[in-house]
Parts: sequence; structure tokens; C-alpha cells
Amino acid sequence: MFPTLRTLVKRLALLAAVGVVITQMLPSLADQLSPNPEVVTAAPAPTSEASSSPSPTVSPIISATPAAEPMADITYLESDSPTAKAKVIESNSLVFRVPNALQVDPRANSLRSDAFALGGAQDILVCIASSKANVSLATTANVLSEGEGSRSLTVSGTTAAVLTALTSGRGLTAVSSGTIAGSAMTFRVAAVSKPTVDVELCNEAQITRSTAITALGIGLNTVKIPVEMGKK
Repeated sequence: MFPTLRTLVKRLALLAAVGVVITQMLPSLADQLSPNPEVVTAAPAPTSEASSSPSPTVSPIISATPAAEPMADITYLESDSPTAKAKVIESNSLVFRVPNALQVDPRANSLRSDAFALGGAQDILVCIASSKANVSLATTANVLSEGEGSRSLTVSGTTAAVLTALTSGRGLTAVSSGTIAGSAMTFRVAAVSKPTVDVELCNEAQITRSTAITALGIGLNTVKIPVEMGKK
């Protein structure tokens, strides 16, 4: 064979061998030159689902039990308390007047008197005791009274109300089973913290007055001379 042809064949064989080697090395070389990047996938954003019905509104719970009403804390003075016991109080201006004596017909078994004066206090207690006659009042409106128609009578209330009871309707009436002349009545008067008919307070009275019931200066045999009424 000619030297030129021989040289050409050798070169072609060499090129073919080199081509095979290169062909096998290209994928590895490509992987090394261009590495696969790490793919990072972003997490999908949460989607809000539209509600077809509105969210229920929470209403405040209203109690069916009404709230307790506030109560005032009241402190009473001893004399102002509704349950406080009535007592006698000092009164320098207390006034009570009654006649020292009442004259009646010696044959009478009863009398009526409205000769009383009373004043000087807000609330009054009057205790009346009779030696042998039963005493009573024509009216007891607006006053407290106890012992009507007996020998011991107590009357209490405002000064004006008690005075009205003692003087209205011909006043105080005293009735005896026999002649009333020779008997007596004792009056005890006290200013009190509030109206009361507590007879124990009569012993603490600030004023005591007695009235004697005496007979007129006539005897049972006295004869009344008729008076002639003539025409002029």
C-alpha cells in the first residue's frame, strides 16, 4: 500500500477512536458543567372561602330576674324609731288649767265640763281619775284614748287634738250611780315623745290638778218660788 493511503487510514482510525471517546464523555461533562438547579416550589396562598350565610351575632344575655333595688340604710334616733317606746319629755312651757271646783245641783248624778286650757308641747298625755264617777268624752277623733266610761281615762295626741276632745260636744262627762256632789277628779298631764296611753307614764306627769265637785248652796228641801210673768 502507498504510504499516503496508509497515513490517511491511520488518521481516520484515530479520529474515529477519539470520536467514540468524546461521545461517551460528553454527557458526563455536560452534567458537570451544567448542574441541575434545586427547584423550590412556593406554597400556595390560603384561599378564603366566601360564606353564603353571615356569621351569627352573639347577643348579650339578659337576665329575667330584675336587679335588686338599692335600699337606703336608715338610722333612727331612739325617740324617732317607729318601735321606740313613748316616754315623758321635759317641757318648761307646758300649761294645763282646769277649775279647782265645779258646783252642781245636790240632786245631780252627772256633770259636763269644757273648762280646760292646754298648751306648750307637741304631744300630750292626760290622765283623768275620778273618785266615784265614770268619765268619758263626747269625741275621741284624732286622739288615742283608753278607759272610756270608767273611773280612769287616758287621752293622748297632739295638744290641739286633745284640747278638742276635752272641749267638744259639751266636753268631759262624769256620771255617778248616786249624787255626784262630793266627788273629785284628778288630772295628770305630761309632755310625751309620741302619743301613748301607757298608764305607767301617768306617774311621771309634770302637772297635777284636782277638781272638787261640790253642791250648790241649796238643800234638798229648798222650794223654788215661781216668778210671775205679767203683761205690761
